[in-house]
Amino acid sequence: MISTLELQQFRGLEHVKFENLGRANLIVGGNNTGKTSILEALVMLYGSQGQLQALPTTFRELPQKGQDLGLGFWKLLVRGENISGFKIQTDGEEIEGAIDRGKWQFRQTIQVNARMANPSPAITFDSNWSAAVQRAQASSKLSILSTKQSDPAIVSDLFNQIAPLNPENETKLEDLLRQSIEPRLRRLRYAKPQGTHTHLVYVDLGEGPMLPFTQLGQAFARTLQVYCEIFAKRPDILLVDEIESGLYFEGLEDYWKGLMAVLEDQDVQLFATTHSRECMEAAHRAAASMKGDPLRFLRLDRRVDDPAKIVATTFGKEEMATAIEFNREMR
Repeated sequence: MISTLELQQFRGLEHVKFENLGRANLIVGGNNTGKTSILEALVMLYGSQGQLQALPTTFRELPQKGQDLGLGFWKLLVRGENISGFKIQTDGEEIEGAIDRGKWQFRQTIQVNARMANPSPAITFDSNWSAAVQRAQASSKLSILSTKQSDPAIVSDLFNQIAPLNPENETKLEDLLRQSIEPRLRRLRYAKPQGTHTHLVYVDLGEGPMLPFTQLGQAFARTLQVYCEIFAKRPDILLVDEIESGLYFEGLEDYWKGLMAVLEDQDVQLFATTHSRECMEAAHRAAASMKGDPLRFLRLDRRVDDPAKIVATTFGKEEMATAIEFNREMR
């Protein structure tokens, strides 16, 4: 797992460093402090060729044109005008900014056999600010869930891949949904009923015909997608923006218990953002009931004496327990 993450001159972050990262890392902080930027930095390091190319519109709404994306996204990743100070670094990987023959470039260095290899171009910009992504293969497998609604057919296809990979995981998924979202759930089926044109996941609630999962609400759909990403894609790292989206606060603790157990079982490291204090407290209670110490909070704060600067703090269950006891603001 990633144990440290350091960013320099990245978006609005002059220099922040998170240490002692955990299995589940919940990124918190006020508005416009850089929570989603942390996810973007991890895509820069570990995303595939396709994920890196799609990054400008993964978490943000932008016009999809070469020069617009260059000036409206890629150039803005660098805080200020000095690309040479740009750096994203974890335990064994690094991306830094450079200028090659007058053009901007992001170069990646990967640790191989305990030694850092020579840097190679990951993204190069032409004179019109169009980006050329050159990553051959990512060192870690990454899954990404933004706040945008996913295509139900894609989620359903992922569900259909689970049983051939490991039939037990299909049963685990049904149990997780039953315990945290829908207690009436009897079974899930991948089907294309007569008269329809698309295979979808259908849900048996024991009350009449099975329903397409899209009819059970946002919480069910979001949770189904999270687990389908884990069980079907088997990523090393899972990124989730606004993880509480669609979830009712009373079910958050059960949701976190199930999710953290699956992360451990499937050997996945989670980085997720949240705006919700209820989500933070539910994650804390869930982690406190589990063995080990799986949860970390990664907090971003503006300095009181200099609001232009962001300070990063990593804290665990003891600090969170104290904050809850004294009703301190932790968002």
